[in-house]
Amino acid sequence: MYFDIGANIGKWSQVNSNPGIRIISVEADPDTYRKLASNSMGKNIICENYAVCDSSNTSITFYKCMSADTISTLNRDWLANPLSRFNNEPFTEIVCRTISLDGLITKHGVPDLIKVDVEGGEYECIHSLSQKVKNLCFEWASETNYITFKCLDYLQSLGYDKFYVQYEDAYTFRPSSYTSIDTVRQQLNNTTPKKEW
Repeated sequence: MYFDIGANIGKWSQVNSNPGIRIISVEADPDTYRKLASNSMGKNIICENYAVCDSSNTSITFYKCMSADTISTLNRDWLANPLSRFNNEPFTEIVCRTISLDGLITKHGVPDLIKVDVEGGEYECIHSLSQKVKNLCFEWASETNYITFKCLDYLQSLGYDKFYVQYEDAYTFRPSSYTSIDTVRQQLNNTTPKKEW
């Protein structure tokens, strides 16, 4: 079983779906979620309409990008901070239901892989996990290395000790070898803001 957190319309889920793998696809924005659910019909994909975070509240403010649903986020700075590559994209605020990664595990079981692509909200999502699972991957952007480093530190505290930096999207890619957290930090420190991801 895989968790696809920040599933959007389901491209990653669809590419990784096969009869032997159940995928829990989670999308926060209700409009995008409806597209996800429609695209997932007849597949081994279970869709959930939540923002995944460590909030103790049952709902949270979500920043819905008006020009591209792929960059909507829980992190307002992702769309409003001049340091972000998406600064000045138009957005509106909506309210979304929340669930934690622990809550998804309680509901569906422990996954073999958690994929997190939540546009600057990675730490809030990953921090809602209290146990090590077999594999976890998350999106990073060079201008938000401070978020990536917080995620890495937290994952290390859960017992993760093997890491890999992937550049750009490759939905079915799986590393054949891993490196240390220090090597990953060095790689990320050598990236150029607003360029690599």
